[in-house]
Order: sequence, then structure tokens, then C-alpha cells
Amino acid sequence: MILAVVNLGEIDAGISFLSSLAIILGALFVVLEIRDNKKMIEAATEQAKAAAVQADASAKQTKQNIDIANMDIIMRLYEFANTKEVQTAWHTVVNSSVDSFEDFQKLSRDDQVSFYQIASLFESLGVLLNKGIIDLRTVDDMFLPQVAWRKMKPFLEGLENASGTQNFPFFQKLNADMDSLALAGQTAIPDK
Repeated sequence: MILAVVNLGEIDAGISFLSSLAIILGALFVVLEIRDNKKMIEAATEQAKAAAVQADASAKQTKQNIDIANMDIIMRLYEFANTKEVQTAWHTVVNSSVDSFEDFQKLSRDDQVSFYQIASLFESLGVLLNKGIIDLRTVDDMFLPQVAWRKMKPFLEGLENASGTQNFPFFQKLNADMDSLALAGQTAIPDK
């Protein structure tokens, strides 16, 4: 049997070499991991930025779709308001001399229906305005709510007194909003 004489100095030097090599390889591994983590963080950041841009674009598209839908609603209402039936009712209301509820009650049944039709039209506009579907300037640009209110006020007040309830409240609010807009100088008040 051959016995090998082991020199402790050589073992110590070998262990020191291996230990240094392990530290260098560990440091190299950490550097590579940090570099990979940095790349992953950069990629995640870019994905987050892209998602934010996409979310912003989606929000803008949704707002545009809502605006288009709202304009479609107002245009359909405007088209309806320009039908012969509604224009005939408007003509009846504007040309009627109704200074009191009694004057309204003396009108023919068809003429009375015209007042209800026009009040309902402006009530619908008031509801859409109240829900934020249309804005006051659009109503001001496309309809004449203050003219309708002045011509219909005796009818509306008489109806309220006769029924004991507020009728056409959104038409009334629409008129008040129009008055506020006019007082702010943002619209012209139609001739009285």
C-alpha cells in the first residue's frame, strides 16, 4: 500500500483557490441575475406604459362613443320636433292667446293636446339635460325653450294648481337653467 503524504499547505491553498473561485463565480452569477432582473423590470415597465396608453385610448374612444350616442339622441329628438305633427302643435302653442288656465280650457281638444305635446317635448329635453346626456348650449342652439315656457306658463301654472302637483318639473328646471345661462351672458334671451 502506498501512502500519500498530504501537505496541509497545499490543501489550504487549494481550498483558498476554490473559495476565491466560488466567490468570483457567485459575484458573476449575482451580476448576471441583476442584469436579467433589470431587463425584466424594464420590460414590465414598458408593458405598464403600453397598458396605460391603451387604457387612455380606450377611455377616449368610450367618451367619443358616448358623445356620438348623445348627439344621436338630440338629433333624433330634433328630427321628431321637426315633424309636421310637432310643428303643427308648436304653431298652435305659439299662436294661441292663452293668458290664463281658463283660456286654455276654452281651446279645442286638439289645441289642448298641442300644449301637452310641446310641454312633453321640453320635459324630455329637461330630463336629458338633468341626466347630463345633453348640454344646455345644445338645447339653446336647437330649440326655443324660453319661448315655449313664456307661451305655456299660464297653462303649466293652471295645470299645477288644478292637479295640486308639479307637472313637467324638468321643463321648469330647463327654463330656470336657460335663465341662468342668459343672465351669465352666455346666450341671448329671445324677444318676449
